[in-house]
Amino acid sequence: MIAAGSRKFLATMVSAVAAIMILGVAAWMLTGNDDGGPQADGEVRIISPAPASAESSAELPTTPAQGARPDDTPAAPDIPDIAVYITGEVVKPGVYTVPDGQRLDDVLNLAGGATENADLNRVNLAAYVADAVHYRIPAKGASEDSAVGTVPDAGGSGASEVPSAAACVVPLDINVASAECLETLPGIGEVRARSIVDHREQAGPFVTTDGITAVSGIGDGIYGRVVDMITVNSR
Repeated sequence: MIAAGSRKFLATMVSAVAAIMILGVAAWMLTGNDDGGPQADGEVRIISPAPASAESSAELPTTPAQGARPDDTPAAPDIPDIAVYITGEVVKPGVYTVPDGQRLDDVLNLAGGATENADLNRVNLAAYVADAVHYRIPAKGASEDSAVGTVPDAGGSGASEVPSAAACVVPLDINVASAECLETLPGIGEVRARSIVDHREQAGPFVTTDGITAVSGIGDGIYGRVVDMITVNSR
């Protein structure tokens, strides 16, 4: 049998060795395990991604930006502009520049729309407008000749040109324009339009556009408003 003293000595030695081992492990963990050994349980290391090299980046396919047009796609053709004169029962009568291929309804909207007194049943709003043509929106109860441009035909199934439409092309030739067309000029109402017709029939055709100021009721102010809309090509 081992003596009690020997057992006590042996137990003391085992305890000392265990304590030394525990202290060694603790010291190893506190130093961060710098020797590159395996990571301790629960330890997380974040490794930043390596930057892509220029060679690898060049190999990546490029995609065009959203909305970009490939070089081989043909550009849309330029659409020429035309000038359209619209008067009558519209909020803002005048000359409007629009792309070719527009309809009368588009020009009417640019002019602020029709007034409450407009008779749109006599106007073909779906008609394509033409360059340098005057379109007059007629009033309710007005004569048939007052509608210039395109209006529904008698049967109401289609559209036909008003006979006086050709004479109302801007600029108006004041030597041949009808009274209805002359009424469409700014400041020229029914009375002044009739006076212009009477003057040229009695005194002969106008030689220059400013000759219109010789007509009763037409002064320099009105002439300044219509000078760009009239001509005297026919004499």
